Amino acid sequence: MDKKAFGKQLQRYRERAGYSQEALAEQIECSTIFISYIERGEKSPSLDTLVKLANALDISVDILLGKELKNYTSEKLKYIESQLKNLPSLEQQKVLDIMDSVVAVELSYHNEKGLQKKC
Repeated sequence: MDKKAFGKQLQRYRERAGYSQEALAEQIECSTIFISYIERGEKSPSLDTLVKLANALDISVDILLGKELKNYTSEKLKYIESQLKNLPSLEQQKVLDIMDSVVAVELSYHNEKGLQKKC
């Protein structure tokens, strides 16, 4: 995505979130002028700033970049979230603790067997 297209995308999501340039700049701790430069396509944000922008706008980086990833992972996460919402807070935490333990065991097993995920 070129700078101008990204700038328009940022402006669209900023306005949708109800932020002024000033409010968004304050939220991510940068200058209003920098937000203006980005939206006009004159500058590009660093990776760190890109993540801050996405978090402030409550969207994922891929959406902000206009390159929405396949929803397979999102669907899994939504399913887990929907299941957890049916439980009281204490039970939600128990399930998350169990999930953390299972993931740790699986990662350990895969690391021992040399089955690490490679990029």
